[in-house]
Amino acid sequence: MTKDKIEKEVNGELVELVESTQIIPFVFSESVTETTLKDLRKQYPKKLKLDMSNDDDFKEARKIRTERNKITTAIDDKRKAYCAEVKVYSDKLIGDIDKIYTPYIEAFETEDKRRKDEAARIAKEREEFLSKQRNEIAQMGYFTEQCKGQNSQFIADTIEAVDLVDTEAFDKELIHEAIDTKKSILEALNNMYQAAKAAEAVEAEREQLRIQQEAIAQQERLQKQAQEIEQRINNLRNDPMNYFGKSSQEVMARIQQLENFTPSEEKFGDRTNEVTQVLAQVIQQLTMMHTQQSQVEQAQQAANQAQAQQIEQPQADVTQAADQGAATESAEQQEHEALTDVNRMLGQNEPLLGESFKSPVFESTSAPNDYTPLDVWPSSQDRANSDELDRICDQLALAESYIEMLEQRLNKALAA
Repeated sequence: MTKDKIEKEVNGELVELVESTQIIPFVFSESVTETTLKDLRKQYPKKLKLDMSNDDDFKEARKIRTERNKITTAIDDKRKAYCAEVKVYSDKLIGDIDKIYTPYIEAFETEDKRRKDEAARIAKEREEFLSKQRNEIAQMGYFTEQCKGQNSQFIADTIEAVDLVDTEAFDKELIHEAIDTKKSILEALNNMYQAAKAAEAVEAEREQLRIQQEAIAQQERLQKQAQEIEQRINNLRNDPMNYFGKSSQEVMARIQQLENFTPSEEKFGDRTNEVTQVLAQVIQQLTMMHTQQSQVEQAQQAANQAQAQQIEQPQADVTQAADQGAATESAEQQEHEALTDVNRMLGQNEPLLGESFKSPVFESTSAPNDYTPLDVWPSSQDRANSDELDRICDQLALAESYIEMLEQRLNKALAA
């Protein structure tokens, strides 16, 4: 539809495409009018007059439908044709109008896009900032996880770190959440701290008890070890007494065994040097005993030989008695000299065992009074505190053993 056609159809007047009441008669004037519609309503009233079960009426109804389809199709075709012409014309008008408005619209749209992009950028940056702060708030919850199973000092340091968190630095949208989170974390950490302190106190008591028990056990072990060492030293110190009355060969064998023995710290601890000294003294005592026993054995052998000769070659009673007495006296003299040498070697500068020591065994031919051994001795502690006292006790014990042996021999000789 062109402008000329429009003016011709409306008698040279420009039609304004605004009011539908003006457009509809213009578009559909050749197809359907109000008069036509009235005629159709009269021809086909709402109350149905046809019987569809009747073939003639059914065929009439088909014709009516065909008539209806033709009219509606014509109206729709008219609408489509008119709309197409209107669209072409309207597109031209719109193009002309766009050319007029384009500089303003493009400038506006460019700025509008820039503002929207800037707003989107600001919104994105703010969301990233808020997300970072939300993550920082969430990370405060990790402090409680880190403190599980830790000691009180670690928890105390963590509490200090959480307490230093500045909640004022958070955005106003998140500041209340940060304050509440920090408060709850501190409460949880304080509870964990108190629990850890209580557990550590119990553990400290247990450790203290364990240390005390270990100290007691260690003291008992040291005491037992000291007693064992003391017993070993005493056994070594009293070893010569086990060889009284034994042969010189047995004594020499023991001397050689002790000379091959080297005291070790494993058995004697810090008293190893003392044991070395005691060992030297014991070897010296056994050496003297060996010398004495060798002399006694030689004297006994001489006496046995004299007695054997007396049995084989009887002599006069006087000669026999004189020889027997001489032999006995010779044996006793050798024994006396041997014991005297032993005593001299035991302590030349010791009053109790030196040359000034006088024994009734050697000074009198009559039966001596019974000797009473010393029944009260210094304690082991006193002897351990004084090397001189310990040495005197050792020599006194050896002297008493000698006295006992000599007393037994003398009583045996007197009984014979």
